[in-house]
Amino acid sequence: MRDRKSLAMQEFDYVIVGAGSAGCVLANRLSSEAQSSVCVLEAGPSDKSIIIQMPAALTFPIESDTYNWKYASEAEPHLNGRSLAQARGRCLGGSSAINGMVFVRGNPRDYDSWRQFGLEGWDFEDCLPYFKRLETYAGSTDPNRGHDGPLSVQKCRADHVFYDCFIEAAGQFGLGQTRDYNGLQQEGAHVTQATIRNGIRSSAAEAYLHPVKSRSNLTIETGCFVNKIQFEGKTAVGVECVQKGETNIVRAAKEIILCAGTIGSPQILMLSGVGDADHLRTHGIDAVQDIPGVGRNLQDHVVAPLRYRCDKPVSIKRRLDLVGRAKLGVEWILFKKGLGTSSFFEVGAFFNSGDAPEGFPNLQHEFLPFLADFQDGKVELADGFQYFVSQMRPCSRGHIRLKSANPRDYPAIQFNYLSDPRDLAEMLDGIKMTREMAHQAAWNEFRHAELDPDLPDCSDEELIAWFRANANTEHHPAGTCRMGTDDDAVTDGVGLVHGVERLRVVDGSILPLVPTANINAPIIMAAEKISDAIMSKPASSREVLV
Repeated sequence: MRDRKSLAMQEFDYVIVGAGSAGCVLANRLSSEAQSSVCVLEAGPSDKSIIIQMPAALTFPIESDTYNWKYASEAEPHLNGRSLAQARGRCLGGSSAINGMVFVRGNPRDYDSWRQFGLEGWDFEDCLPYFKRLETYAGSTDPNRGHDGPLSVQKCRADHVFYDCFIEAAGQFGLGQTRDYNGLQQEGAHVTQATIRNGIRSSAAEAYLHPVKSRSNLTIETGCFVNKIQFEGKTAVGVECVQKGETNIVRAAKEIILCAGTIGSPQILMLSGVGDADHLRTHGIDAVQDIPGVGRNLQDHVVAPLRYRCDKPVSIKRRLDLVGRAKLGVEWILFKKGLGTSSFFEVGAFFNSGDAPEGFPNLQHEFLPFLADFQDGKVELADGFQYFVSQMRPCSRGHIRLKSANPRDYPAIQFNYLSDPRDLAEMLDGIKMTREMAHQAAWNEFRHAELDPDLPDCSDEELIAWFRANANTEHHPAGTCRMGTDDDAVTDGVGLVHGVERLRVVDGSILPLVPTANINAPIIMAAEKISDAIMSKPASSREVLV
C-alpha cells in the first residue's frame, strides 16, 4: 500500500473506481501488461475477515456497516409504500464478498436479446468463451464449462433431507431436474453451484485481486472515497477522492473506469456532470455531457418468501444453536470442513409461468432448509423450510437520482417494483405454483403449517395483498448505465461513456437487461470480455453449447 501523499503525485495509465466484481477482474487483466500502470480505488476496507471468508457466515457482512453500503429504496408505491434495503458490497471484492455465492450464467436468450439495443458481439456464443475463461468448475470435464479460470465454482453437496424433498417435490409437481443449469438446459430443479473453493468464499477479490496484488504496476488503495471525476473539456483526466481525511486528485493517462456498481456508478457520473442536464442543474451541477439515460432503466428481481414450519427435529436450525455454531466455527477454522463451508442455498430451480417461451424460464426458486427472520440486526432462526420465488425478467423500470450535490449523501433509489401489471401477473403465477410444489407428497412428513402466506383458499386479491406487503429484493440491480446505440443508452458496446473521452463504465449498470440469473457471474463475464477490448486484444472466438 502506497503512502496516501504519494497517491496525489502519481499518474496511472488506468484508474479503476471500485474493487468489486468487475474492478477486480480489470485490475488483474490490465496489470498483466507490465508496461501499464493500474490504480484501484476502493471506498471500503480489505476483505480479509472470517465473516466474509466463511460461507456460512454470509448474513454477518450483510448486516455489517463496515462491509455493506446499506442502501435503501425510496418508498415503493406498489409495495404499500415500504422502503426496501439494498445490500451492496463495500470492501475488496464488492458484492461478491457479501452475496449468497450462487453462480448462474443466465439463459443464452438473455444475451441474444441485447441485439435490440444495437449491440453486436454480445450474443451468447460471443459470451460463452468468457464464461468459460473466468471459472474453474470443480470435478467436471464438461466442454461447456471452464477448467482453469480464476474463479472457483463447485456443485453444492445438498446432503440434507430437506434438499432431497425440494427436488422430489418439484418432480411430483411436473418440473424435471437439470444436471447443469449453466449448461445445455437451464429449466428444472437443480443442485446449486457456488463460488466456493476449499471451504472458503471465492470472491472476485480472492480469485482475481489477491493473487496479483504484489505486481509492481498495480496499486490498490482501500478507504478511498471517490467524490467525482475531473474533466478537461470532454476528456476525463482524474478522480477526486478522499482518503484518511485528505483530498487527492488521481490522474489517468489512458482511462478512468467506473466499477462502482449499479447504484454507485450513475451517482458518480451525475456528480461529475454526466447525466440529465435538467436534473443536474437542480443540484447546481454544470453538465459536462447531457445524457438523460444516466440512472434510468433500473431493474431488479423481486422476490416472495414462502415459509413452512416443521415440528420434527430435522431442520438445520437444530445444528445452529450456540453449541452447534461453536462446533461449526472450530471445524471451519481448523479444517475448512463441515457446515461452515455451506451458504445453505444448495438447491434451486428455474421454471416457467404464463406465456414464458419454452426453454426460457421466467421464474427462479432459491431455498433455505430453515426459517430465518432478520430483526434488529440479529438473525432469528426457527425450524422449517423456506422457498424464495423471484421473477427473472421484469418489465418494471426504476431510476436513481441525486438527492444533493454532496457525494456522501446516498442517491434516491426508486425500483418501482410491480409498476408494470405483467410483473404482478407473473409473480402471482409463481407464488401459486410454489405453494403447489410445497404441498406435494414429498413434504408431507415435514410440512406442518404454512406460515407465509397463511391464506388457505384465498382469492387472487388476498394473495396479491399479501405479496405487496411481503415482497422484497433479490439484490440484483442492473441497467442504470446501460450499453446501446440508441439515445437512451449511456455507454457503447465496450462500456465507453457516450459523448466524452477516456471514461468507461464496467459493472452491473451497463447490462441492458437484467439476466435470468444471479448477476455476479454475468458481471464478471462482461468485465473479462471488455478487458480484451481495453487492451486491444481480439475477441475470443465464438463458441456454442454442445
